[in-house]
Amino acid sequence: MSKILVILEQQQQRKSTLDKAIELAKKSGADIHVLIYCYEDLSWMNDIFDMLENQRIKEQLIQTKETWWQQYIKTYDNKVRITHEIVWDKYFVDAILNHCKDHSYDFYMKKGHRSESLLHTPSDWLLLRESEIPSYIVAEESVTTSGKSVLLALDLMARSQEKQNLNRKLLAFGYDFAKKSALDIHCCFAISVPNLLADFGHNETQQYAKQIEEIAKVNATPLLNQFNIPAENLHLNIGEPNTVIDQVAQKVDANIIIIGSMCKKRLTGKVIGNTCEEVLHITHKDMIVLGL
Repeated sequence: MSKILVILEQQQQRKSTLDKAIELAKKSGADIHVLIYCYEDLSWMNDIFDMLENQRIKEQLIQTKETWWQQYIKTYDNKVRITHEIVWDKYFVDAILNHCKDHSYDFYMKKGHRSESLLHTPSDWLLLRESEIPSYIVAEESVTTSGKSVLLALDLMARSQEKQNLNRKLLAFGYDFAKKSALDIHCCFAISVPNLLADFGHNETQQYAKQIEEIAKVNATPLLNQFNIPAENLHLNIGEPNTVIDQVAQKVDANIIIIGSMCKKRLTGKVIGNTCEEVLHITHKDMIVLGL
């Protein structure tokens, strides 16, 4: 790791996001850059104040945010290089994406928000779908943890070249992250039984699951061998992917879940949801999401 981007959307009193960034930076020698969101709609004042007065109010709001930041950062030592900038932009997600295009980061980190409706997509999900760098989402109730492992969620039945490439990307990133964080590495795959087959009874379900398990093990062997991951660190469970991933993460005391996303952006993707977004709904673990 060389540089981590931390995103602060508001005057957060809890410092879990920056705490975790500093923890990672100390282990890897990375620098940290913080983007601080500051924006108020001042258009309603156009009929009341002149342009110079509006500009003065904007500058005053930015200075208030700067004062807050200077107090916020006081409790941290200077063992990690931390720079910051305040972003005034109505469309903060677009501002982040444009910033990342102009700078080089290993990943960005931000606090997670898990509420979504059909007509409102939180900034987390917009960033997950659009970001060209990995997304590190810090759990809402997260505190600095001492988890023992990194959990990779792989698609061991991937047929397309894109999904196979995503598996390799996950393994390479996860292996490097685990090594620099001094964590063990585990992998999991969910065996989803079709509803129609489940209707035929327990024996058919078990037979199907056994066949998928054998194929998944064969497909996993060269991937695990490439990164020296022990066979016993592969977990193949029956169930829906989001449930299996969260259960295995708890079982192996994962510090973080690393998962891939094909980045569905159309309406079908929004209604159905990517697996990573479904995991984000239920897990209390931090997540790193990698896209293609």
